[in-house]
Amino acid sequence: MESMNPADSDVGSNTKIDLKRGRFICAIENFSIDHVDFKPCGQFVSYGEGYFCDVNKPCKECDERKHSMQRVQTFNFKLETDFEENHYFSLHIEPACCYDESEGCISVKLKFHELGDFEVMALCKFSILNVEGKEEYKSVICVKRFDENNDSYCHHVNINIIDLLDRKSMLLPNGRLTLCFEMFYLINFDLNSFYVSKWTHIDKQLNMFLNDMTRMLDSSKFYDCKIKVGNHELKVHKCILTARSEVFRSTLENKDTEHELDIIEINDFNWVVVKKMVDYLYTGEIPTIKYIAFEMFEIAEKYKVEGLKLIATGSLLGSLDVSNVCKYLEKSEIHSIEILKEFCIAYIYFNVKEVVKSKEWRKIVNFYPSLLERIFNLTADLD
Repeated sequence: MESMNPADSDVGSNTKIDLKRGRFICAIENFSIDHVDFKPCGQFVSYGEGYFCDVNKPCKECDERKHSMQRVQTFNFKLETDFEENHYFSLHIEPACCYDESEGCISVKLKFHELGDFEVMALCKFSILNVEGKEEYKSVICVKRFDENNDSYCHHVNINIIDLLDRKSMLLPNGRLTLCFEMFYLINFDLNSFYVSKWTHIDKQLNMFLNDMTRMLDSSKFYDCKIKVGNHELKVHKCILTARSEVFRSTLENKDTEHELDIIEINDFNWVVVKKMVDYLYTGEIPTIKYIAFEMFEIAEKYKVEGLKLIATGSLLGSLDVSNVCKYLEKSEIHSIEILKEFCIAYIYFNVKEVVKSKEWRKIVNFYPSLLERIFNLTADLD
């Protein structure tokens, strides 16, 4: 394993970014293709964003039932860290299950052990190695966050059963299947603020306080300031703005007005972005911002709202894909978002053949030579 040796930087803190890289090989002898008569319950699962139990994403009960029907092999690995504590993870691999004549999957469960107070943010890639050591059936998992309460992730590597059988000499030499798992990860980075969701446990009294703050924002009583965005306006309280943003504090302190009511005009962000920022200033929480994450980062940076910058960064990390990674990389360079930059470079490394075909890639080549050098060095395995 190795470190990418990124530059020191921060995202609202002075935390050093140290992105580690690990490559792990799992060789499964006497690999078999099992026709499993597994039928999921199909019921709706309300956890997280909610989903219906199916073959590819079973509920907890069905997943345990499926495990009992199959042979599971476990591989344990040690994580490279900069701490005295030892950290381990395991890969639980199920034999190939085919649900029809041609399609099937290999189920891989990634589980971290004894994290304690440590947290891990990881970008993962699974693939099957052929007899020449080349990757096939590659699948990349977007950046995930793990902690003591959320320590595992299950992934299905989809395979073509007919192809697997027709090319046994290449993919299953002597009945052996070789699975490659590669991971870029941060450990013990301050990730608490990256993901705020309704599933986060909040103390009852704190929840009541947040509800009171929301009602105060929604009420038109006792406000002493207005934020105007085009034809929209928000009635707000100066004590909240000045306590949560030093930019608002400076703006209001330096306002030369004889009027009792102060008015702050914001013309460089749209209404939705401004409203979500103000919601965050009052409650410390924010709904999903997936499609406006960069705008949220930019407004948080302008008004120096560090917690919101972290949340926006987390949203960007969780939505990386081939279509947006070059745009994210460019933005991370412009705004010095080092953690996003490091994961973008790692993501391009995992998907270089797909990314270089995009139009956005030409912009990186033409205008960002230092980023291009970083990507080249990583792809070529250079320090």
